[in-house]
Amino acid sequence: MMGRLLADKVALITGAASGIGRATAQLFAQEGARIVAVDINETAGQETVNAIRETSGEAIFIGGDVGRLEEVEALVQAGFDQYGRLDIVHSNAAAYVMGQATEISEDDWERTLAVCLKATWMLARCAIPVMLAQGAGVIVITGSVHALQGYANYTAYQAAKGGLLALTRALAADYAPNIRVNTILPGAVVTGLWDTISEADRAKIAQMCPLKRNGRPEEIAQAALFLASDMSSYMTGSHVVVDGGLSSIVQLPEEISL
Repeated sequence: MMGRLLADKVALITGAASGIGRATAQLFAQEGARIVAVDINETAGQETVNAIRETSGEAIFIGGDVGRLEEVEALVQAGFDQYGRLDIVHSNAAAYVMGQATEISEDDWERTLAVCLKATWMLARCAIPVMLAQGAGVIVITGSVHALQGYANYTAYQAAKGGLLALTRALAADYAPNIRVNTILPGAVVTGLWDTISEADRAKIAQMCPLKRNGRPEEIAQAALFLASDMSSYMTGSHVVVDGGLSSIVQLPEEISL
């Protein structure tokens, strides 16, 4: 089956200019899907599309801000106009500002929630009618282990990622059996959001999980492929944790031995 798991499918992927989104777009194309790559970064987004086309895949790029409903409506329509169908939506884009509840501004809260949570609802709102008309569809959401555990200084981001799990269940309940909805919960994955993190700090983060390394975007893309394809045909309303074991353990200070 490998090589054509998504044959004849059309997949819309947000945040496709880099990281998990780019890796997923490339993998889905290898598996036979036609790709609608969406990102606010037009230059890097077009690079993703060019890379797919260079390997005989089929893809288009659509620039857009997934935090705004009118732009989500336009990008979903553009993808449908290009290919005449929409089988898979991978809601993957992220943008956030760190800070505690007493530090973060209202604008930063609103922007984080818009891109990390509201965008998935907007994509569903626009794409689900197309999927229902076709009789089938799959929505894959990039969440985070922040939905399972508390991390200091991530108030808005954690609220958004926690909300995605509830939204996953709600969408799955409302639109089954024709549409499946599942979420990936990545751990520490090295993407463009890590550009400001030093190599020393990256090494420290890697030591926090049992596998003693940080994840690669390609490893999250494999989970997305599983959820987008018939390999997960009996899954909906669920989540898959891909975090190197990070959320499975309790870290004790070195000086404590139980």
